[in-house]
Amino acid sequence: QELPIIIQLDSDKTDVKQWAANTNGIQEKFSGALCQAFKIPKQTIRIDGIEIDAGIINLFVQPPYGQNVVDSLNGTAPDAAARMNAVRKCCQDLNANVESMTLGEFGLKIEDKLMDPRWNKKYAWPNSPPEQGQYWATPIDQGGKPYYCPSGWTRFGVKVAEDEKEFDSRWGNWYLAYHGTRGENASKILISGLRVSTNGCFYGDGIPRVYVSPSIEYCAHPRYAFPWKKASKNGKDRWYQLVFQCRVNPESVQKIGPETLIKNEYKAAVKVDPNFNNNELEWIILGKNNEGFITKDIVCYGLLMRISNSDPVSLTPSAWWKQSYHSDIYKSST
Repeated sequence: QELPIIIQLDSDKTDVKQWAANTNGIQEKFSGALCQAFKIPKQTIRIDGIEIDAGIINLFVQPPYGQNVVDSLNGTAPDAAARMNAVRKCCQDLNANVESMTLGEFGLKIEDKLMDPRWNKKYAWPNSPPEQGQYWATPIDQGGKPYYCPSGWTRFGVKVAEDEKEFDSRWGNWYLAYHGTRGENASKILISGLRVSTNGCFYGDGIPRVYVSPSIEYCAHPRYAFPWKKASKNGKDRWYQLVFQCRVNPESVQKIGPETLIKNEYKAAVKVDPNFNNNELEWIILGKNNEGFITKDIVCYGLLMRISNSDPVSLTPSAWWKQSYHSDIYKSST
C-alpha cells in the first residue's frame, strides 16, 4: 500500500496558493527534492492535494519505498534528525517552512516525537491465523500483575529506549497499564507526559493525579478513548480509537479502585472485562512536586489503535457501554 504523508506548512510564512496552483512546477520540484532527501527513486512520491486554508500538503509514497521513509525517520536511524532537516530544507528552498510532518493516516508529528517501528505489533483474537497478529492465552506476569493480550488492537511503537536491553533495565519490572485519550491529544502526551488532574477518578478534590487501568477494554470506553470516524477512499467510514500502552512504577500506584462508569442499577450484573474484577480497574498515580505532568512514574511506550468498519459500540468487547454513563458522548460530533 502507498504510505500517506501529511506536511503542515507555516501558512503565515508560505504562499500556499502558489503551491495549490503549481506555479512554476513547484509541486514537481518539491516531490523530486523529497525523493532525493529520502534517497528513494525519482517520481515515487506524488502530491495528492493541497488544502489552502490549512496549509496542508497531502502526499503518497509508492510501495515499496514507504518503509524506506518510515525507517529513515524512526528513532533508531542514525541520521533521522539529518533526514528531517533535509525535508525542511526542501521546503525552505521553495520559500516554505514546515511546521510538522505526519506519516500514515493517523500518525504523529515526526518532528515532535519519533516513533519506533521495530515495536509495531498486531494483537490477534484466539484461533486467528499467525498473519493476523500475535496472541497469547495465558497472561504474562508483568511486575507481579497480569498482562493479557489486547486482542483487536494494533500497537505503534514509541521511541523511549535505544534497544530492548535498555528498556528492560529501566522498566522491565514495572506494571503494564493503559490510558485512553482523544486522538488529537496523542502528540502532546508523548511530548510532555500524562497531564495531572485535580478532579475526577473519585479521589480527593484538589489532589493532582492521573488514572490508568490494567484493562484496555475499560480504557476504550468513549469517556476516555473518544472514537472518531474517517471516510476511506472507497467512501466507507472507518472508526478509530486510541489508547496508550504504558509501564507504571509499582511504587507510584497510590490506590487501586473500582470502575466508575457503570450505572448504579447495573453494577451488580455488568462486567467490564472478563479478565479483571470491576473493583480493580482504576489505578491512581499522584503527581509530585507541583508538576503538571507525570513523566517519571509512567512511560508511554506504545500507541494502540483499534480500527473497525462499524461504530465501536457494536463490537463484542464494547457490550458493557450500553449500561454505562457517557456511552454516547461521541455521537454529537460524528
